[in-house]
Amino acid sequence: MLKGGVGKSTIAVNLADRLAARGNDVLFADLDPNGHASMGLGFKDAYRDTDEHLGNVLFEGGDSGPMDVVHDSGFGFDVVPSSANLARVERRLRNSMFSDVRLRRDFVDPLLSGEAYDYVVTDTPAYRGALADNALVATQNLIVPLTPGHEALAGFERTLQRQIKPVREQIGLDILAVVPNRVSGRMDQQNLDRVLVEDLNRNFGEFVPEFARITPEEFDAIDDGRLTDLPKPGLRDRKAFTEAFGENKPVAHYDPENDAVEHLDALAEHVVAEVGR
Repeated sequence: MLKGGVGKSTIAVNLADRLAARGNDVLFADLDPNGHASMGLGFKDAYRDTDEHLGNVLFEGGDSGPMDVVHDSGFGFDVVPSSANLARVERRLRNSMFSDVRLRRDFVDPLLSGEAYDYVVTDTPAYRGALADNALVATQNLIVPLTPGHEALAGFERTLQRQIKPVREQIGLDILAVVPNRVSGRMDQQNLDRVLVEDLNRNFGEFVPEFARITPEEFDAIDDGRLTDLPKPGLRDRKAFTEAFGENKPVAHYDPENDAVEHLDALAEHVVAEVGR
């Protein structure tokens, strides 16, 4: 998602981890110049490295191939860390020929077609720009996290119409999932969490993965007391995510019994089913 503060980096890192846990060869590419995901995986030194970064792969005259900027995460998947130079890479991309296809042409396609990886998961900047456009063109798939709030769905609708829909029409971009994230409220109370889940299922049900789905009939059963085992849809607001970040680990490696892991596994299964690799 192009909006910051909704957990996109957390979901991207943990999705890469759970895809790898299924036996896939997975590469996580941090394309966000702020490097939040890279820091959360312990790649501070790589972030500050001015010699080996993605720009050396994408631009003529660079002396790096795709695998030269890849690091082992230590958790079963590989990482291309963000770099302090990515803001400069963004500016160069804006002024380059074929700027929107460079990541796909020079990086993602060689790795996927050469069967080095089954999946490439990217974390994009929290704004529309050359790096975000390159990621969308390269992957042609998008996962959108939404957090409870008065403007959550309205903001998603605006982003869908103004930013996602034009790209979908040009390159066939698929929305793999819209994921309610940081959900903490009970589904038998009229709170912002329920509003998000209920409205998302009603208006954008085709994008909602199974672990976040509640039918209108189930909501009726919740409201009249027939369904007492309340569902906990989406990714719940768990402090384990923050603690895992502090320990430079995906959440499943920090707290494998946490209920978030089950839903992250379900998201990985959903992605595999949708992408079909």
